Amino acid sequence: MGRTQTIRKKQNIRLWIIVVVAIIILLALKLYKPVPTKAMMLLIEFEETKGLKNWANELKERNMPGVILVQHNIVDEHCSDIKHLSEMGFEISGLYAAEAFWNKNYTFQYENMKEVKDKIENCTGKVMRSFGSRYFAYDEITLKVAEELGIQYIFARGTTGARATVYKPEEYNVKIISVSNVPSKEWGTGSLCDYSLWARGESPSDFETIAIQSFNSNDKVILVSHAYLGGTKLRWWNAYQKVLDTVNAEWLTLDEFAVVDYETPFAKIPVNREVKYEVPKPKIPLEEEPECLSEELACY
Repeated sequence: MGRTQTIRKKQNIRLWIIVVVAIIILLALKLYKPVPTKAMMLLIEFEETKGLKNWANELKERNMPGVILVQHNIVDEHCSDIKHLSEMGFEISGLYAAEAFWNKNYTFQYENMKEVKDKIENCTGKVMRSFGSRYFAYDEITLKVAEELGIQYIFARGTTGARATVYKPEEYNVKIISVSNVPSKEWGTGSLCDYSLWARGESPSDFETIAIQSFNSNDKVILVSHAYLGGTKLRWWNAYQKVLDTVNAEWLTLDEFAVVDYETPFAKIPVNREVKYEVPKPKIPLEEEPECLSEELACY
């Protein structure tokens, strides 16, 4: 075989190798499916139920489960709505929005947790299994009360950035669900939530960007909406639609999401008490936000 033929043969072999490698890469890209972020949706309400109804309709259309945190007054005033939401399959959780459960005594926490638990259970006929206070605050007393009342889950302020984390303190038969926590430009960190970011001076478009980045960068995320804001104010509603349409997420029920990440003594579980927006500092006051344009309780 001459030198020219040898060179040509080597070139042909290289070409075939390149073609085969290219085919393998194309097949791998075609077969590759990104792992979706494990996600949970929380809705908060302590004023009225219009936003909850909007959200319930939307989540059902998207086949998304959700947890709805309601305060005792909502159950008193809108039991039929809460019962219907429960019958739709949403987890109804207890809420105390007036104050954060940091350094509150046993009697205060017990009375307020028991009040909302009793009212939810009497209204829905189902056990109330989870609870959150203002700012998702809790302390060891909260866990003691939760265990005594048979409450399985306590929602907590985020401790691991935008990644949601589930802790199991060794001393208590209660799980702590630490929600996603994200920064703002000027007013510190807070939940991945319309109200939290609104109160910290961020816009709906800022919320979109932060939320999508959070989903793209983490394997577990909790998305929160104060339903009277995200469920009734058009710009914020549209921002949530953009996020839900964009992210690659597997939306889970409370039990599915609450797989324990860390089981450890209570003293070793991190706590976040940073709140720099007790007085809201929004770009646009809530009353000036455009409403959803509908008489049928739907933003879309």
